[in-house]
Amino acid sequence: MKQDEQRTDSNYFAVKPRNEIASELMNRVQNYYQYLRTSRLFDLWQRAYIYYYKASIHSGAIVATGENGEYSGLYVNHFRNILQNLLNLTVSQRPTWQARATNTDFKSQVQAKLANGLLDYYMREKRMERSIRQAVEDAICITGEGFIYTKWDANQGEEYGTTETGAIVRNGDIEYGTVTSPNLIRDPALKSFDERDWLIVRTFKNKYTLASEYPEHRERIENLSYQYEILVDDIMDFTFGNTFLRETDLIPVYEFYHEDNASCPGGRYVVYLQDELVLIDSPIPYKEIPIYRISAGDIRDMPFGYTVGFDLMPIQKAIDDCFSTIQTNLSTFGVQNILMPRGANIGLEELGGGLNVIEYDGQQVPSAFTPVGIAPDTYNFIPTLVGTLETLSGVNSVIRGQPEASLKSGAALALVASQAYQTSLLLQASYVQLLEDVGTATVNILKDYVSVPRIAMISGVANRSYMEEFTGDDLSEINRVIVDVGNPLANSISGRLELASNYMQIPPEFRDQWAQIISTGRLENVMEGNGAEILLIKAENEELQQGSNPPVLVTDNHALHIQEHKTVLSSPQSRRNAEIVQSALDHIQEHIRQMKEGDPDVLGLTGTQPIQTPQPPPPPEMMGGANPIQAMGEEVGMPNLPTNPMTGEQFAPLEGSIPPQL
Repeated sequence: MKQDEQRTDSNYFAVKPRNEIASELMNRVQNYYQYLRTSRLFDLWQRAYIYYYKASIHSGAIVATGENGEYSGLYVNHFRNILQNLLNLTVSQRPTWQARATNTDFKSQVQAKLANGLLDYYMREKRMERSIRQAVEDAICITGEGFIYTKWDANQGEEYGTTETGAIVRNGDIEYGTVTSPNLIRDPALKSFDERDWLIVRTFKNKYTLASEYPEHRERIENLSYQYEILVDDIMDFTFGNTFLRETDLIPVYEFYHEDNASCPGGRYVVYLQDELVLIDSPIPYKEIPIYRISAGDIRDMPFGYTVGFDLMPIQKAIDDCFSTIQTNLSTFGVQNILMPRGANIGLEELGGGLNVIEYDGQQVPSAFTPVGIAPDTYNFIPTLVGTLETLSGVNSVIRGQPEASLKSGAALALVASQAYQTSLLLQASYVQLLEDVGTATVNILKDYVSVPRIAMISGVANRSYMEEFTGDDLSEINRVIVDVGNPLANSISGRLELASNYMQIPPEFRDQWAQIISTGRLENVMEGNGAEILLIKAENEELQQGSNPPVLVTDNHALHIQEHKTVLSSPQSRRNAEIVQSALDHIQEHIRQMKEGDPDVLGLTGTQPIQTPQPPPPPEMMGGANPIQAMGEEVGMPNLPTNPMTGEQFAPLEGSIPPQL
C-alpha cells in the first residue's frame, strides 16, 4: 500500500497505483496497434508472412484466379528459398561460449568453465537453440526483427516440496521463447529500439491453466474469452484467424516490464489480463528487461527492424505473374484444337484415338488450330527476375546449390560463396550480440534463482557428458558471456573443397595456426605470442631509458630483442646519458651471452640460432697428421752422423755428450 501511495505522487503512467496501471497499459497497447495500421507496418509484415508461407495459402495447388477463375495461379517461391539460405548462413555454426569472470584466480576460472558447460546444456536441452533460430527467422524473413524472452519459471523443474495447502513446489528453471513484433508493444515515437524504458509482451495462454496458477481469481479467469472486438481488425489475423481466436481457450496475457531508473525506481513488473485484472505487480525481478532483439537492419529514427526480404517481395510477385501467365496459356491452349469446315461431315468420335480412316465432304481439309504463342520475353524475363533476387539478397547461385557453368574450380566457387558471407556481416554481428545477451542473461538468472543444488548434463572432453551439481553461488564471479562463431564458409561444399586444397599446401608446422584462423576468422589467437613479445620489449625499453636493466631469459627471442633495444640508443640525448648507454649495452650483451651459453635445446625450440664461439685449432697429432718439423727434415735431407772406420758402425754419442762438429 505504501508503494502505491508513493506512485501517486507522479504523473508518469508507469508508476500509477495498482488499480489504475492496467488501464494505462491497455491504452498504450491499443495506441501501438493503431500506429501499426496507420503507418502500414502491419500490412508490410502481413505481406511478408504470406509470401514466406505461400503454400499455406494455396495449399500446394495451382489456384484458379480471376473473376471467373479463368486464370491459373502458379507460385514458385524463390523468396522463401533465398531467405532460408540466408538464415542457414547465419545460424549454421553452433556458438562457442566464453564466460568472463571478474577475477583471474583459480576459483573464477573454474566458475567460467562451469558456466560454459551450463550454456551448452541449455542450448541443447532447454529450447534455447530453437528459440534463437526462430528469432533469427523472424528477423530475416517476416518482420525485420526477432525477439527472445529469457525468464525464470517457478512452475518448471523437479518437485522440491509442497506447501501447507498441499500444492507442489518445484525448483524452477529458465524459460526461453520468442515474441513476434506485433506482440511486442513499445513506444512508436522512439528513435531506436535501444532507447526503450519499457516493453509490453503479449502471449496467449490456456485460461484454465492460468486459473489453476491463480486460484483466487479462478472464476473471473475462466469466464474470459478472447475479445476480438477489443481491436479493430486484429493484428494477429494472419497467424491465427478469427474463427480460431473466437473459439479457443487461449486468452491474451500481458506482461509489462519497466527498467530500474530514475523515472521508475526499482523498475516494475505487471502481469494483467484484457479485462484489466492485475495478477502480479512488483519491482522488476531481473537486472534488465529480459527481452533480447536481433535485427537484420533498422529503419532510421524508428524502433522497428528492416530486412532485405521487404525488397524482394515485388520481384517475387513478378515471378509468380510470369509463371501464372505461362501456366494459364498452357492449360487453356495446351490441348490441340482442330479447325473443321462446315459440312465436312466428320464426327467427333472419329477424331479420337489414332490409325483412323476419316472421310469428309468438301475440298477443305480439317487442320490444327494453333493459337498465338507465349511471347519469348516472358520466358526470358524469369531468369532476370531470379538473378535480381539473388543480387539484392547477396545469396548467389553457388549458395543455392546451382552454380553457373563457368564456375568449375573450387577456388572460383569459394570466392563467389564468400561474397555472400560478406553481405551478411551486419546480420552476423547482430546474431552474435543476441547470443551474448541471451547467454549473459542465462548466467545472471541462474545466479539469482538457483538456491538449491541441481544437476545438469555437461559436455566434457571429446564431448563426453557428465553430471555436474551446482547452485547460483557457483557462478558468482561470472559477469559477462562472449561468443565466438566459426567460419560459415567451412559449411559449404565449395568452401570445404577450397579449404582442403589450401590445407595441403600449408607447411605442416603452420597448419594448426592456419586452421585456427579459418575456423574463427581471427588472427589474435595465432599472433598472441608475437604480440606479447612486442609488448614485453616495449616495456623493457622504457626501463632501459630509465637506467635500469631488466632480466633476460633463455626463452626470449634474442635477435628480435637486440634489434628493438637498439632504438633506445638511437637518439642523441640517450647517447649522452652514460647510465642509459651502459644499461642498454649490458642488456644487449646479456642477450648475446644467452645465445652463446644458453641451453641449445631451448634455443632451438624457440627458433633462436645459437652463436658458436670460435675454438683454437687442435694439435696436428690429434688430427692424425705427421710432425711438420720431421716432415720438413725428411724433405730437405739432414746430414748423417759419421761412422767408425775400425768397425764401420755409425757413431752413437753418449747421453749428455755433444756430437762432433762436422
